[in-house]
Amino acid sequence: MGRLISVASGKGGTGKTTTTANLSIALGKMGHKVCAVDADLTMANLSLVMGIDDAYTTIHDVLAGKAGINDAIYATTYENVYLIPAAIDWEHVIRADPRGLPGTIKALKDAFDFVIIDCPAGLQMDAMNAMLSGEEVLLVTNPEISCITDTMKVGIVLKRAGLAVLGFILNRYGRSDNDIPPDVAEEVMEVPLLEVIPEDPSVREATLEGVPVVEYRSNSDGAKAFMELAERITRIAGFKARVMG
Repeated sequence: MGRLISVASGKGGTGKTTTTANLSIALGKMGHKVCAVDADLTMANLSLVMGIDDAYTTIHDVLAGKAGINDAIYATTYENVYLIPAAIDWEHVIRADPRGLPGTIKALKDAFDFVIIDCPAGLQMDAMNAMLSGEEVLLVTNPEISCITDTMKVGIVLKRAGLAVLGFILNRYGRSDNDIPPDVAEEVMEVPLLEVIPEDPSVREATLEGVPVVEYRSNSDGAKAFMELAERITRIAGFKARVMG
């Protein structure tokens, strides 16, 4: 039976979509069957990051009752990795009911080893419905105090809601001399630091090419960090979920 992991943050622009794409492909490289889900219904871009830009049926169609979930699953060019994309036009957005996300996504549990859910930032209704579609959560923050504290708040809310908080990643570390150090970030977050993803030009180049960095430049520092994150997730995800159960 598969694991449902929400990728969440307190602020936009922290790298949730980049994390979702790279974590999904890294898990696929390890032999796991993975489905990445774009649950950011208003600011969708996971399909662009993963190189699929011609999807006809999306999660919006499913939530609007126009299609079944299996109709929205696309094979990617990456081994063992599938994608459920979201639409990018407003017409689809206004028809989709985000309250249907938890039931829709949980139906994928028996079909995949991992379902990785790219969620909107914050604690608004659309974000909460996306995050509560998972059973576990991976928090993503940048090394800035406002971002760390906002993401900490999201983690507290989700833990109270019954999700297993696996920990957090400190993304784009090393951009500035004023970056909050990893040990300080972990003290503030009060959950385990799973990985530090360094500031790496290869990650930006990969995003522009529509190819996640673990595939685009596998020997880069950023790619190695995402692979290490995937290995750690495989070791702790099932254990944490059993504890929460």
